[in-house]
Amino acid sequence: MKIVYVYSAVAAKGGVERILVDKMNLLARELDCEVYLLTYNQGAHPVSYALDKRVRHIDLDVRLHAKYRYRGLCRLWEGWKRSRWLCQRLQRTLKEIAPDVLVTATFGDLSLLLRLKGATPLVVESHGGYDHLIDYPLMNWKHRRDICTRYRLLKNADAIVSLTESDARKWRTAYPQVQVIPNVVHLNPTDQYSELAQKRILFVGRLAEQKGIPELIAAWRIIYERHPDWQLDVYGEGELARMCQSVKGLQVFSPVDDIWSKYGESSVLVLTSRWEPFGLVIPEAMSCGVPVVSFEGDGPSSIISDGKDGFLVKNRDITAFADKVCQLIEDETLRQRMGLTARHVAQRYSASYIIPQWKRLFTRLSHF
Repeated sequence: MKIVYVYSAVAAKGGVERILVDKMNLLARELDCEVYLLTYNQGAHPVSYALDKRVRHIDLDVRLHAKYRYRGLCRLWEGWKRSRWLCQRLQRTLKEIAPDVLVTATFGDLSLLLRLKGATPLVVESHGGYDHLIDYPLMNWKHRRDICTRYRLLKNADAIVSLTESDARKWRTAYPQVQVIPNVVHLNPTDQYSELAQKRILFVGRLAEQKGIPELIAAWRIIYERHPDWQLDVYGEGELARMCQSVKGLQVFSPVDDIWSKYGESSVLVLTSRWEPFGLVIPEAMSCGVPVVSFEGDGPSSIISDGKDGFLVKNRDITAFADKVCQLIEDETLRQRMGLTARHVAQRYSASYIIPQWKRLFTRLSHF
């Protein structure tokens, strides 16, 4: 089976990029599929995560963003010219490969893919969730036009893959072709688990508004006042990094490749995202035996069983969030029990469980 993933560029070290590379590697390695990654804005940037040698990467070298080097009519000309290049090069490449399935994870190239795909089934991965379909800070006429265009185009996709059942229910109000397949998650690569004895709380993620950094700091101040012998380790970077400076008991570290050792040194993981379609760090931490405290959301609520392997806090209640973390700090028996349960729950997101679901979907769509 030939599977082609089309994505603008895999240059950033982001969650979606990591998920896509992992999935392509597994499809090529475990299912012996012919997997292609087609990019068009990659340029000279290396692929941000290691591709299996069996995954073939083809960059169409369009670099749509290069139009911004110009102004006025020159920018319009460059934009039109490069869009034409994209259409021509993508059409030629798809004809040469003759894929059995096309996959995209963005809305930006939907129109072009639908026009060029012919009889090849098109799968759209929803990494932002249904709410992201209409996620605009302002609603002027251009935004409303974009939303209407997205709605219309998505109706022509052969399958839309949602990460959680709660998100899928929203999609199904307009799209019957929605499937639920969670992300494949890197689980604990060792047989060593956190002893849950160190006085460390962990946060892993971008230091941005979407990740609820202001709420994280507010909750931590309550926790630290009650338990000044504990510390909060934050691994991430972003525009709100400065906000975290000078907060007592909180330390900010740059992202690390060996995050597993950090899970192993922690006793609680906290997640304060304002919206979270999935939340890779949750099952990652759980696979190391670390219980999680999170605000409710489509992703966290689909993974965490409140009171069993972690806590879910309603209504973005900062005081209640701090109370749950303090409960885990003060009750070691509860911490150990939740951590043990979490280890078993995390296995639902292993490659051996998720990849066969993709195989069934691709086989059904392509009649392979």
